[in-house]
Amino acid sequence: MIAIGHVLFATAFSGYFSKKDWQEWADKRIMRSGKLDDWLINVSLSRDIDEVSKALCDLLIDESHRIKSIPPFSDAVIGYFYLKYLDGKLSLQDLLLKSGDEADGGEGASVECEKFYAILNDVEKDIQLMEDSSFQKKISVLFEPFGKIAEQQKENLESY
Repeated sequence: MIAIGHVLFATAFSGYFSKKDWQEWADKRIMRSGKLDDWLINVSLSRDIDEVSKALCDLLIDESHRIKSIPPFSDAVIGYFYLKYLDGKLSLQDLLLKSGDEADGGEGASVECEKFYAILNDVEKDIQLMEDSSFQKKISVLFEPFGKIAEQQKENLESY
């Protein structure tokens, strides 16, 4: 079972999906569905992340009670930050800062915020570090599990 509300909210909250993206996603499902869910219509009409949150609120609560295999929300959000980084839409420094902030104030990241902030501090002390292949491997190893969550969720969005 797919926790579609959680998936959609993570994509929107992380900025991976823009307003246009979540509206088009919802519109496509509305056009091909025989049964219209209120939350789907409300997502289609949402103008900002607060409205998306309100549109998905009841669905998120329901999914939290029914579906036990939902990845931690913060892990998914960090995964979407990583995908944006891989797409060249987020700098390494922004990736580390946003990931640290999400781990610090979000909902249960599997990596402590200090890990992201420590790497960010290292980069700020020595910008040349970003060119080092062992450092790049360290970043990949740290973020790949998050990226896998986001990639799986993207597949779930497309197949919904």
